[in-house]
Amino acid sequence: MAVLTIPALLFGLMACGVVVALVMRRVPRQPAAATGDIPRGVARRTAVLRWAGVTIGVIVGIIAARSGDLGMGLLMAAPLFGLCALIGVLTGELTVRPPRGPTRTAAVEVRRIRDYLPRHLSRVVAAGGGVLLVLVIATTSAGAPDDMGHPGRSLARQCTFDTFESDGPWPGLFYTGRLVAVVLVGLLMAYVAVRTIVRRPRPDGTSDLAVDDALRERAARVVTGAVGVLIAIPLAGVSLTAAGGLLGISCAPMWWTVMGWGLLALAPASLAMVGWCVAAVLAPTDRTDLLARTR
Repeated sequence: MAVLTIPALLFGLMACGVVVALVMRRVPRQPAAATGDIPRGVARRTAVLRWAGVTIGVIVGIIAARSGDLGMGLLMAAPLFGLCALIGVLTGELTVRPPRGPTRTAAVEVRRIRDYLPRHLSRVVAAGGGVLLVLVIATTSAGAPDDMGHPGRSLARQCTFDTFESDGPWPGLFYTGRLVAVVLVGLLMAYVAVRTIVRRPRPDGTSDLAVDDALRERAARVVTGAVGVLIAIPLAGVSLTAAGGLLGISCAPMWWTVMGWGLLALAPASLAMVGWCVAAVLAPTDRTDLLARTR
């Protein structure tokens, strides 16, 4: 099975690199005059905190990947990175304060979350989340205890009346319980972050509402990308591990084999999604760049 997963991983990493390269080429090389009439401190502060969250997330992810027993740390590395990136975005948006002073103005407008989310990326992330949910439910229900008593860490099959065969590791309750908890926390934080982005007041001195909206779109895209990383890397890991278990049982029924090859094909697609989401976190392209080009 390792011989099969190595080409899948290589293909997925190549797809991930291609997606990152394509998105990075779209980023303008000139410095984007995106701040316009937005106070420089607001734009600088939100950007610094966003990148601080990404940097801390990378460090925490590396530490997590190098720790933990039975592959648990490697499984939790990507969700922890996504959580740190979300915290950075949320912290930056919470630093934007409402106008102060005796005279205050407020625009009469209705701002909705869906107006700021990147349309295509958010749909892909939502689809990936749905696939991960279905896959986790299926693998958790099919898992069996391994020889050390860990629940759901093995896949067992009764081949004949008196013979059994098992294969592991299997992404059952031993792994999925903690994974689901972290992903749910990340989704809750993402909702809080996007809600804060949309509902925060306009900064002092903002005369160009389009520029302020562009900054909101940039932050919302970073949040969406972080959620995508939170989902896509565990999806790739669960797919590969489940495929290994299904294809590792010699007496497996035909539909197990078909499902195993399908999950094996899902892993490269998940890694390509990782590339898109990482590019959204590190180099979000949005209406800000268009505003800079037209000025």
